Amino acid sequence: MQIVLATTNLHKAEELTALFQSNGLDVTFIRSSDVIGDLVIEETGHTFEENAYIKAQAVFERCGLPTLADDSGLEVEALGGEPGVHSARYAGASATDADNRARVIREFTTLNINSSPAAFRCVLCYIDPLRTLFGVGSSQGAIQTQERGSNGFGYDPLFIPTGETRTYAELTPSEKQSRSHRGRAVQDLARHLAPLLNNEGHAVEPDPLPAVDALIMASVAAVKDQEEHLRTAIRLFVRSTADARMMYEALLQSYLFAGFPVALEALIVLDDEVRKLIPDFAWPDAAVYDVDAFRSRGAVLCEQIYAGVFDKMMSRLGAVTPDLNDWMIVEGYGKTLSRDGLDVVYRELCNVAVLAVLGRKNQLTSHVRGARNVGATVADLLACADAVTEWAGKESGDLLRSTIERYA
Repeated sequence: MQIVLATTNLHKAEELTALFQSNGLDVTFIRSSDVIGDLVIEETGHTFEENAYIKAQAVFERCGLPTLADDSGLEVEALGGEPGVHSARYAGASATDADNRARVIREFTTLNINSSPAAFRCVLCYIDPLRTLFGVGSSQGAIQTQERGSNGFGYDPLFIPTGETRTYAELTPSEKQSRSHRGRAVQDLARHLAPLLNNEGHAVEPDPLPAVDALIMASVAAVKDQEEHLRTAIRLFVRSTADARMMYEALLQSYLFAGFPVALEALIVLDDEVRKLIPDFAWPDAAVYDVDAFRSRGAVLCEQIYAGVFDKMMSRLGAVTPDLNDWMIVEGYGKTLSRDGLDVVYRELCNVAVLAVLGRKNQLTSHVRGARNVGATVADLLACADAVTEWAGKESGDLLRSTIERYA
């Protein structure tokens, strides 16, 4: 199978062909410049995921053939995550690899440091007429100021992967490939592509995406209006009516923090995808609207989530706005968050992810504590922060991670 690669770089096409074939996929990549000519694509995204999608979509719209794009870069802890998505142009729009490395060294000199933890990250985005898929890989290590080695390119002479004493530029191509961020992203994407390319169908993988990962990814995609990401989360998770119901509950509750339009549009996408995956599927009837029952079970859940500060919070809220005081219990915790169909820990992790993306710091603090109160572990929350970083960007992920460190 041939896949159009959004690049003019022949070396990259050859490298990705070798990587995918080493993962058992019989594919060959051809440069987009050989199919549609040169195309200038403005990489306006704030994350690797966004830029990979922008490039893949731009090429796919023009050629209509299966398309792959990648975006990758270096994130240096001491530089606050820079160069990040600007890695290729860190020293300016026309910067060379040497220029970019020189700027990193200058920044380290200004900070009076010789090294810093760092990571290379790579995101692959595959688009064809039926689907959009992502693969993500990273390589942890450190950046130091002494350039060593003559292999590789970019920041390779400065980067020492974890467990090594040599830089990427001192490794052989096969040694680098075995631990590189691009190789790991290929492995991640290949496990989703393999059943499609081998005509094995949707259900070949019984659970390719764990429930909590899929639900968080879908919740974030809904809030950020990333329809293709949302469709990908649904396709990679839903295998049964129970899966569909879990996804329904996660997206339904998004209206509490993100509003009815967000929830409605997400649920329309869910319905479209589920009916393709499970042709005879039918949604259950709406729940009986019982305000007394909502108020009763809502109070129980709200007290469980807010634990020791419940009475103080309700007293303060009642003094400020008696209406919202009652609505929060009835509408939020009774009618919505205590519904059947989704475990309360999963609900709270999805809420935490949504609040991090929205930047709602006060509510985020409350729900990080609430997630712990209903049984989520610190490891669960940190995994949620990783997912938020992956799908919503470093700023949202860092907000959640710092909140966890302070309050969980």
